[in-house]
Amino acid sequence: MPRTPLNSDQKIIETGETLEKNLGREITATDIHKALEGKGNYSRIRRVWEDHLATKGEEQPLDTPLPDDTQEQISKAVTALEASVENIVRGQIARMTEQNVRQFALRERDFAMLESEHAKKVHALEEEIAYLTDCLDRLEAEKVVTYVDAPDDVPAQPAASEPAPAAAALAEARRSPNRPKKKPTPAPRKASRPAAPKPKQSPRPEQSPS
Repeated sequence: MPRTPLNSDQKIIETGETLEKNLGREITATDIHKALEGKGNYSRIRRVWEDHLATKGEEQPLDTPLPDDTQEQISKAVTALEASVENIVRGQIARMTEQNVRQFALRERDFAMLESEHAKKVHALEEEIAYLTDCLDRLEAEKVVTYVDAPDDVPAQPAASEPAPAAAALAEARRSPNRPKKKPTPAPRKASRPAAPKPKQSPRPEQSPS
């Protein structure tokens, strides 16, 4: 007569299902054997539990197909949702694009205003430089004319202090490179003066013979 097992098939299955509910995961034969305090044949517990799992998978009902009208309504709802989302995205893209174009136009306008202001300042500075350069040229020319027309009795200046060549070179260097160079005006030549007549010597008295 065969020996009665310590744990019936029903007890093994109930223990495994209870462990699944409590632990929330798949249960193995080891888990059931531990829950039974290690009593019973481990190979038999594993065989009973695996057979139960296989039977349970076969007994699961297949997915019941939805009615045709329900499936059609779901398809229409999905299509409408996709169209709504697409319109929202298109509108957002259009608003962002319009905002970026407006900001770019404002920045371009600001840059144009700054460029115009800087151009005016540069033009004013160029006019001021040209005016100061002309003033400097006139001053240097007046110095040269004054030096040439000086009287003869004025003591001659040392060679190092003669401003005519150095002043002309300095005025030429300070001119703007874009301005046409003026041809140097030759200095007026000093008119030669006639030599003063020598005073006549009075006749010497003749010496009387001694």
